[in-house]
Amino acid sequence: MEQLSQIFKKNRAEELPDDLWENFVLPINYQQYNLLKETKSVKVVGGRGTGKTMYLKYHAFSTQFSSKREQIPESALDVIGIYWKPDTHFVQLINENYIGKEWNSVFNTYVALSLLSKFSEFANTFLKSNYSDKTLKSNIENFIIPNILSSELSSHSLTLLELKKHVRGLLYKLQNWLHNPLKKFSIVLDAKATINYLVNELTDTNLLNSSSFHIFIDEFENFRGEQQKIINTWMKHGENPLLFSVAFKKHAIVSKETTGNETIQQRNDHRIIDLVDDIYANNESEFKILAAEIIANKIHNYSSTLVEFIDPKLISDQTMLNKRRSPAYKKEILNLVTTIFPQFTYEDISQQMLNDSILSDKIKKNIKQALKEKKSDININIYFDNNFSKETVVNSILLFRKTTKPQELANTFEEYKQGINNKKTIAYKEQVSNSIVGAILYIYSSFPKRICPIYAGFDRFCTMSKNNLRHLLELCYQSFIELENNSKNLEKIKNTLPIVKIDLQLKAAKFCSKQELDTISELGPYGQDLQKIAHRLGRIFYLKQKIRTQSQPENIHFSVETLSLQTLDPKVTELLYQAKLWNIIQEYDETTKDTENNLATKEYMLTPILAPYYKITMRKIHKIVFSISEFKTIFLENDDSYEKLYESFIHKWKIDEIFEDRTKDLGLFGEQY
Repeated sequence: MEQLSQIFKKNRAEELPDDLWENFVLPINYQQYNLLKETKSVKVVGGRGTGKTMYLKYHAFSTQFSSKREQIPESALDVIGIYWKPDTHFVQLINENYIGKEWNSVFNTYVALSLLSKFSEFANTFLKSNYSDKTLKSNIENFIIPNILSSELSSHSLTLLELKKHVRGLLYKLQNWLHNPLKKFSIVLDAKATINYLVNELTDTNLLNSSSFHIFIDEFENFRGEQQKIINTWMKHGENPLLFSVAFKKHAIVSKETTGNETIQQRNDHRIIDLVDDIYANNESEFKILAAEIIANKIHNYSSTLVEFIDPKLISDQTMLNKRRSPAYKKEILNLVTTIFPQFTYEDISQQMLNDSILSDKIKKNIKQALKEKKSDININIYFDNNFSKETVVNSILLFRKTTKPQELANTFEEYKQGINNKKTIAYKEQVSNSIVGAILYIYSSFPKRICPIYAGFDRFCTMSKNNLRHLLELCYQSFIELENNSKNLEKIKNTLPIVKIDLQLKAAKFCSKQELDTISELGPYGQDLQKIAHRLGRIFYLKQKIRTQSQPENIHFSVETLSLQTLDPKVTELLYQAKLWNIIQEYDETTKDTENNLATKEYMLTPILAPYYKITMRKIHKIVFSISEFKTIFLENDDSYEKLYESFIHKWKIDEIFEDRTKDLGLFGEQY
């Protein structure tokens, strides 16, 4: 039996079978985003790791007619989904510069052959499914491809089932031809006309007379611009019984043009579904429920005795959504995952800090230093109380603020401890709530070999993932790796609910954070530039975390002082686009927005999975506002220019304690090389 960690290792759709029944967890607000109910084309968008491929594959025949689906309703044949992802390298070769004006017919032929193969796969999947109509199955099994089509495919007689093998041979020939295109390819097909003809033959008979087909094309951004125009034309003019839809990375620049003079228009021709904004993260609580169900279902698949109340047959079935929406079910599922991945409250962390001699001494030294600078002789113990740990930690940074008067804070703290409610104690309570995370991180920033406990726990894993399911699964995977590596009895893990201790979660979080930073260099043609930008931003946010007043705590996002994208260097604009495309930086709109390209009304957040590595917050609380010049230096200038900017921030933010930048060469767990 494989170990639990291996169940979580597969965090990409490509690592899973096309049949996702009992593996794909339907979001609880799924019904209004059912692709099989759409009557026009759809563009599905989402960042890297948000589950675009999984979402498309769920709607395709491999899942809808899964052999694991015990009861398949007749309505499953109303709309039959076909999933197709192109060979990126192959489609890039199909261009006019390489093969001349014949590129269009070659592209159409390639798509037609690929989709014909998928229709053959559908027939095979349908026959193996639990669909109850045996007569229909027999008719599908014996369906003969019409002669007019089979002759175009250089064949005399083919069944739908035999079509895949024959087409595979033609695709092989096409691929070989493309590497030496000295003469015309032997077969020329118009993709839409070919598929439309086959669909009409299937639906005009008694076989599938009430069915329509919806083609889902993945990784649309990887097609060449002229190829996208062809697909856009199919989308714009799609109608029952054949529709085309696409999926691509959010922020990807894709063509809206067609092969004619028209463009494809939202609302009129297609609908846009944003997987994160519309489905997975409509609100934070919904994403946590989805995340909890994904974790619970994987553990159930590992050992059903560990999670008995999860039924894999329900999670992929839209008829069971109401049951999963019940408060009792949500409570049970959240209790389960928070048991597996426990976390310390901020009160817990603060209390541990006071009980830790090194951290406690740091807090006392800060209080003493602040009082010295304000020439106050008040005893430091007035601000230090083991029974009020959060307040004590926050007191150590409040005293550094210019507006804080030591005696006034001492009086307020005493009244607060006595339970007196007045304007000052209410304001003080709010200050503690707003500043506690920043204060904790500030104290921990002085000890690079320690990992702050705020990065452990299911809720915080969700926050660090920021709706990126791949990051969530990677955090779980590494956590279970740590659990297994530190367990003396692996058999016990198989037979009891796994509980990952907080220190093991922290190691996993730090590892995932470092791993993500390393991976950035591999993302697209600008990977190394994006890695440098992420590291520069991370260092600046870490530096801001060293401000002892923490008057604007928790920085992981920024904005830029400019009114238009046109004022930015084109190279900077391109790098910003690439950072958004690869989900290294996440873009948000502010409340007010004057113009479409107004950066002053946009905010940008560094992906929070990097927070543990840089010892910064993973929450979007306070932002840094960069000037155009500062922004350009971070994104474009050489290391010497960046280091000068970095030094200027040290002076600007008055980081006047002895400060050694430990983010330049941080090792995996904070050690310096």
